[in-house]
Amino acid sequence: MVRIGFWTVLCLSVFAWAPTTYPGYWRALEGYVPLFNATTIQAVADVATTPDVWRGMGSATFMLVQPLLLLGMGLEAAVRAVFAFALIAGGLGVYIWLQSALGDRAAGLAGVLYMLAPPFLATIYIRGSLSDALIMGLLPLVLAGLRVFRVRRTPAAAGAAVFSLLWMWRVQAGLAVFATLLLLLYVLLIERDRLSTFIVCTGAVAGLVSLIPLWSIQGPPPVAFYDHFVYFFQLFGNGWQVAPSIAGWQDGYPFQLGFAVVAFSIVALWLRYAGSDEALAPFTARLWTFCIVATIGLILLSLNMSQPLWRLTSADRLLRYPWQLLLLATPWLVTMAASLPRLNRTLHTTPYWSVLMALAVLSSYPYLTTSFTQLDAPTQPVAAVGQPYQDAAQQQPDQRDQFIVLAAAVSAGAPTEAATAQLNVTWQTLQPLAFDYNVFFQALAEEDGQTTVVAQLDTQPLQGLQPATSWQPGEIFTDTYQLDLSGVAPAARTDLRYIFGYYDWRDGQRLLVTDAAGITDDKLVLYGQ
Repeated sequence: MVRIGFWTVLCLSVFAWAPTTYPGYWRALEGYVPLFNATTIQAVADVATTPDVWRGMGSATFMLVQPLLLLGMGLEAAVRAVFAFALIAGGLGVYIWLQSALGDRAAGLAGVLYMLAPPFLATIYIRGSLSDALIMGLLPLVLAGLRVFRVRRTPAAAGAAVFSLLWMWRVQAGLAVFATLLLLLYVLLIERDRLSTFIVCTGAVAGLVSLIPLWSIQGPPPVAFYDHFVYFFQLFGNGWQVAPSIAGWQDGYPFQLGFAVVAFSIVALWLRYAGSDEALAPFTARLWTFCIVATIGLILLSLNMSQPLWRLTSADRLLRYPWQLLLLATPWLVTMAASLPRLNRTLHTTPYWSVLMALAVLSSYPYLTTSFTQLDAPTQPVAAVGQPYQDAAQQQPDQRDQFIVLAAAVSAGAPTEAATAQLNVTWQTLQPLAFDYNVFFQALAEEDGQTTVVAQLDTQPLQGLQPATSWQPGEIFTDTYQLDLSGVAPAARTDLRYIFGYYDWRDGQRLLVTDAAGITDDKLVLYGQ
C-alpha cells in the first residue's frame, strides 16, 4: 500500500531544511555558540554561554554532531545536519503518531505543517537554538513510539519512546519537564494505557536521575523572565526578522503561530462542532479535546496573565523565556489543523488535499528567509566579553557574555619596516548592549621588572559609525586599530606585549574578558606576529 502522506512529508521536508545547506552559517541570535560547544564535551555547555542544568544545553544536544565530526564532516556542516535532522524527525514523528487516528493523508498534512510551523522555523533560523530544535524534533518521536506501542505492543516502539524522552532530558531539562507533564496527561487521558504510562514514567525518572550529578550547575537567569511574556496580537503576526526578544509590546521576535495552522484549525473546529457529518472514533475524539485544551493552556501560560502562576510555582526557574511553551503547543495545534481531510471527505480527495499541501508550503515561505554569514566559524572563540568588573558579583540577569571575539591578531612591522602595530579583530554580538563602550589597545614593554605603556589607543569601535548599542545579536563585525610605535626603539619592538579590551568611558571600568582557556581578566593579551 502506497503511503502518499508519508512520502509527501519526506519530500516536502526539503523546503524546511533547505536553508541549512546554503553556504555559510545563518545569522542566528545565539550566533556560533552551538558550534563552539559541539567540540567541547561538557555535561552542560559552558563556552560563551551560562551553564545551567535546567536552561542550558545538555551534552546530548551534540550527541549526533560528534559522530559526524569523526566521519570527517566540517563543524558547521555537522551542526547544520543536526538542525535538519530535528526538522525531518519532527515531521515524520508527527506522521507516525497520527496516521492510525487520522489516516494517511491527514497525518501527512500534519507532518508538513509541523515542519513548516513558524515556532519551529524561528527556533532554528532566527534563534539558532539547537537544544530547543531537538526538543521539537524528539517530542513527536516520543508520541509516535507511545502510539505504535499502544496499537502493536512492539518492544522497539517502547524503547524508542523511552530513549527519545531520556534524550530530551539531557538536551534541555527545563523544557523536558513541561513536555513530560504533557506526555503523562496524554497517556492517562487519551491512550488510557498503564504500560504507556509506565513507559513515560520510566523515561522521565531515568532523565531526572541522570541530572543528579549536575544539580550544582545552576546559574543566574540569562534574561529577566517576567519581561518576556507574549502579547496576544503577537501570535498572529508582528513581523519576521532577526531580532532579539525584548521587553514590551514592541517586541520584534517572531511569535506567529502561522497562517495555515491557524486558518486550518479554525475551519476544522467549525467542521468538528457545526458542519461535519463524519463521526470520529473515541480515541480521535478524545485526542481532539486534548489538543484544544493543551493548545489553549500552553498559549495562556505564555501570556502576561499567567504571571501569578509562574511566581507561585517558581517554574520560571526551568525556562529562559515563557514563550518557549509555544514550541510544545505546536504538535497539538497542527493536529487540529490537519484534521480537515478527516472531517470532510471532499478535502480528502487528491485535488483538494494537494491544495491544502500547497497552502501549507506557500504560507510558510516568508518564514524560510534568513541572513547568512560569510565568515568561517572558528572551532573556539578567542574570548567572551561581558559586563564591567564592578557588576560581576551581582546576581542579576547574567550579562557576562555580551559578545564573543572570533579572531584577534596583532601584526607588527619588523624593525626595518614602518613603526606601527595593527590589530585586526572580529567579533559577534550575543545580546543587546546597554552602553556604547570604548576600545583600548596598548603596547607594553618590560624593563627591569617594570611594565610600561609605550603606545596606546582609546577609541569607539568601528570609528563610531556603529555604536555598541546598535549591535544586534548574531551580527559579525570586523575592525582594525593601529598603534604608532615610532617612540619605541626598533630593536625593542619585537619584544612588545599588547593588550586589548573594552571599557565604560564614564568611569573607566573595563569589561570582563574570558579567554579560550577559561581565564577571566579585564583584557586580552596578544603578541605581535
